[in-house]
Amino acid sequence: MNEKIFEMIEKYGDDTDFYGKVSEEDISKIEEMLNLQFPQGYREFVKNFGSGGICGVEIVGVEGDQGASVVKATERYREFGLEKHWVVINDSGEFFMCMSTFDVNERVFLGDRSGQEPVVHYNSFDEYLIDVFQEAIDNL
Repeated sequence: MNEKIFEMIEKYGDDTDFYGKVSEEDISKIEEMLNLQFPQGYREFVKNFGSGGICGVEIVGVEGDQGASVVKATERYREFGLEKHWVVINDSGEFFMCMSTFDVNERVFLGDRSGQEPVVHYNSFDEYLIDVFQEAIDNL
């Protein structure tokens, strides 16, 4: 993960903003539940932070033995027709951000409940985090 992300989290986050580190075992369990493997950038975020965000931005993830918000969000949109190779990383209700397990570039896509194929919105998970975190910081 980009060092700027860690700096933003350190400067603008507090102890309750993130679940915390998650074990490889817990991550693997959730991947099995969803029948996919997380893209590496997202996996690194989940391993380091579990789930959470700063300044009102919320990235869904894994909350250890308490469950996994990524499962709930991904399954929710699968009910609207999202194909099984997508993993939802942010759920804002009508719209969501997701990543494809088929995309070697690990781009972040924007989708909605229409069932249409999500469209590229960011070129990488790091770019996505930096942009949404910076926008939230700028709006403080």
